[in-house]
Amino acid sequence: MKAPTASSRPGSPACWPGTRSLPITILPPAETGKRQSKQAREQQNGVTGGRVEEAVKAAAADTKPVEGAEPAKIDVTIREHDASTEVAVAKEASKGYDLLVVGLANMRAKDGVFHDDIGRIASAFDGPLAIVAAKGAHLKQPERSPLGILAPVSGTDVSRRAAEVAIAIARACGCPLTVLYVAGGSNGRSRKRRGFRANRQEQAIVKEVVDIADRYDVTAETVIHADMAPDQAILTEAKKPGHNLIIMGVNRRPGDKLFFGDTTATVFEKAPAAMVFVAS
Repeated sequence: MKAPTASSRPGSPACWPGTRSLPITILPPAETGKRQSKQAREQQNGVTGGRVEEAVKAAAADTKPVEGAEPAKIDVTIREHDASTEVAVAKEASKGYDLLVVGLANMRAKDGVFHDDIGRIASAFDGPLAIVAAKGAHLKQPERSPLGILAPVSGTDVSRRAAEVAIAIARACGCPLTVLYVAGGSNGRSRKRRGFRANRQEQAIVKEVVDIADRYDVTAETVIHADMAPDQAILTEAKKPGHNLIIMGVNRRPGDKLFFGDTTATVFEKAPAAMVFVAS
């Protein structure tokens, strides 16, 4: 697992690798738009890397261990570099990694979409990707903000895999999890026409995720919103108390910009909660 940067704390997504003692490589983000001496870059990378290493290890130490197991211990490597972040990611990716986690201070461009820096970093890694965007309390007081996870599912493979990530994090942190069914492109009228068959399908999709959660001793509440557009369903639930982290599966779309579709774009722009977009 590799992260160009991390915002880690007890109860954060960084606690997930701790459940399996997965090694983490940290690439401190390069300073953009400014020329720095080699000494200045090394000093900056050392300070950033040291803070991240401490935070990741603290999160792992607070991870809820599997019953009968010792507290998680993970190997954290800080990889200093003097290149742009995307070049450093591409070079490191050649060594073989399972997941790239991207979380920078500047995630959003002025028009509300992902900043170009995020797109360049993502394009340097061909494997599974997680984009982490802090918001609200998690941005202001990350170390004091517990998690309440909202996991939208639609029956697709990417949404199920993202739900599995949500379950793993909920298990590690002991935090509440809500599984939200959203109907891709459905509205109340079409659902009414499909009737009982549609309802059975929705229940089956949610039950599959709940069954996975049960196997990991995670209690998941369920909500079904098949009578509205997916983005509106997610935003409606995200505004309710207790939901401060959205974990959703996405697909990379072709193009020069990092784009996961209109639903993701709307959630990214309007949701009050922190977000993890899992592209698997």
